[in-house]
Parts: sequence; C-alpha cells; structure tokens
Amino acid sequence: MMMVAAALVLAAPAVQAAEPAKNGGDMLAKADANGDGKLDKAEVTKLFEARAAKQGDTAGVDPAKVDAFFQKADANGDGGLDATELAALRAAREAKPTAE
Repeated sequence: MMMVAAALVLAAPAVQAAEPAKNGGDMLAKADANGDGKLDKAEVTKLFEARAAKQGDTAGVDPAKVDAFFQKADANGDGGLDATELAALRAAREAKPTAE
C-alpha cells in the first residue's frame, strides 16, 4: 500500500504538467512574446489573427474588436491580461449555457 501511495505522489507532477493549465497559463505562456507574464493588445491581436487564419478568415482583425475584448477582459485596468484575468474569461465562457 505504501508503494502505491508513493507512486501516486511521484506521478502527480507529471500528470499536472501534461494537463493544460486551467487558469489560462498555457495560452499565456504561448502568446506572451515579451515574457512579462501578461498579454498586451499586440499579443492579443496576434492571437485573434491566428484564430481567424485557422478558420480561413483572411479579412484581418478589427482593432475595435480587440479594444472591446480588452476592455472587458482587463479587470484591473493595467493594460495587460494576466493569468487571473484569463482564468476569469475561461470560467465565464464555460459558465454560459450552450444553445440547443
């Protein structure tokens, strides 16, 4: 029994590392080009552009949409989206009922 418990304790960090961060940390790490721990408008614009390109949209990203998104998401008004704000966005999105 002790060996099973020890194996679970040792495996836990590997399992956590394999799972995407629930707090937006995975997206933050990938998109944070300047490494400051926050996403600025330029970094968010690049995310929007990448998503649009993936969906086949070549029209470009409307800066007004980025501004509106940023205004809604930047809860503390510091001009950057941190892991806490990204987690709040994810929670709000997951809490919305799906249309049937």
